[in-house]
Amino acid sequence: MKERPKERSGTAVHGGRVYEVACRWGIDPDKVLDFSANINPLGPSQVVLSAIQNAFTPVSLRTYPDARAFVCAIASKDRLMPDEIVVGSGVTSLIFAVAHAVLPKRVLILEPAFGEYARACTAVNAEVTPWLLNEESGFTPDFASLERFVKERQCDLVILNSPHNPTGNIYPRNALLSLIDVAETHDTVVLLDEAFIDYGSQEGLLSLVPTKPHLIVLRSLTKFYAIPGLRIGYAVCNATLAATVRRQLDPWSVSTIALEAGQAALGDDHFVAESLRVNVCARHEFAAALRGVGLHVFPSAANFLLAKLPKASGEALQHWLEPERILIRRCESFYGLDDRFVRMAVRTSDDNMRLVSLIEQWLKEV
Repeated sequence: MKERPKERSGTAVHGGRVYEVACRWGIDPDKVLDFSANINPLGPSQVVLSAIQNAFTPVSLRTYPDARAFVCAIASKDRLMPDEIVVGSGVTSLIFAVAHAVLPKRVLILEPAFGEYARACTAVNAEVTPWLLNEESGFTPDFASLERFVKERQCDLVILNSPHNPTGNIYPRNALLSLIDVAETHDTVVLLDEAFIDYGSQEGLLSLVPTKPHLIVLRSLTKFYAIPGLRIGYAVCNATLAATVRRQLDPWSVSTIALEAGQAALGDDHFVAESLRVNVCARHEFAAALRGVGLHVFPSAANFLLAKLPKASGEALQHWLEPERILIRRCESFYGLDDRFVRMAVRTSDDNMRLVSLIEQWLKEV
């Protein structure tokens, strides 16, 4: 572990900057082939689109949003109590709300990680300790060492995500359970971000919340259901803590349109099954093809792949792909990674193979 370098601008770097590059390239946004944001290429589903269309009524537009129906849908689906659920305008808003609710003094973040974790902790003047996951271990944590760190009370908040972003690595369920148990006995809050769990090979840990007062689980609907423009997600934790998190959010922070879309998405079982089937096939094909042209690709249980380039840099590859109007996610902004690493969303088979072909051509030229 080592100290986090100061952030240059107080902001985190993200993928999905489609409008920005479209403006720079002088093209329509729908002409950009975006591998930088991990959005389900099958969505939004027709069920969700219909719900959005039906929500555009005079009554819904002139009435303040009410999240109760959406909360009840989550509670029914995940066998939770409504007062354990906090709805927010995407996971990022909830990360900041949790930081302000918990007000930690010392935070342990498993890195590399989503940049907003550290930014949210910095906003409440918490001391951030990065726990560096390394390439040699396949970016899998040493959970025994993590538990020792928690037992020594060196932090009061642990932040991690599974499947892990940017690698897609899904952590062993038993190891997560053991860490959460240790945290419970040492008054340490665990913030577990499950934004990509819908793609995972194992169930999430929402069911633990009623018995784990120090556990907070985050869920996103924007990635899997392909509605990032609507901004909707939720946090699940014990009712007392949930009430405190809820107080950190603006009233009516989620629109009626987003709530209706989210509720429809939760009931769209056909879309879920088809998305999983398509993603598994496309991910395996994409990973094999990238390895075939010389990239080192790390195992992933999500809808994206982390790869290490055999030569040159992500910056060079990104510039080379610009004439093809393709975006990838360079990873030098992730703590613990450098510009030899790139992250690519799993899109359709045709899109994936097009990118592989272009990378193969680029590698021959550099």
